[in-house]
Amino acid sequence: MPLTRRGKAMAEALPAATFKSSGSFGCEIVRHEELCVGCGRCATSCPSGASQRGESFDVKQLLSAPPDSRRGALAAALRRIARHEPEAPIDVPPRVTTYRTIAYEADRCLGCGTCARACPVDAIEARPPRAAP
Repeated sequence: MPLTRRGKAMAEALPAATFKSSGSFGCEIVRHEELCVGCGRCATSCPSGASQRGESFDVKQLLSAPPDSRRGALAAALRRIARHEPEAPIDVPPRVTTYRTIAYEADRCLGCGTCARACPVDAIEARPPRAAP
């Protein structure tokens, strides 16, 4: 995706910045899926559409989360109240805004870090760009 006029101005203001070969700039985005609660704030704030809110909730992903994570705590509660484990992802009604799958396409990511700033549970980390070899 080409840079917008504002993006070019931002890039020019960072003389020491190195750009990835994919056309991205800025931060290296690291996602910690085990912390994600599926609120969709990253998808709402993403200017390039790299993060998008899904229409379903994958219970198997939740149940496989590490026990000491936020998702793991939710999975433990679900195991106590559920009669059986669902066999496939569950469609989420439009009125439910949390616990959706978040689809992430790294090749569309600009590296702006907006998703990391929007995430309420620190499931996304924006690291400084790596030095060019």
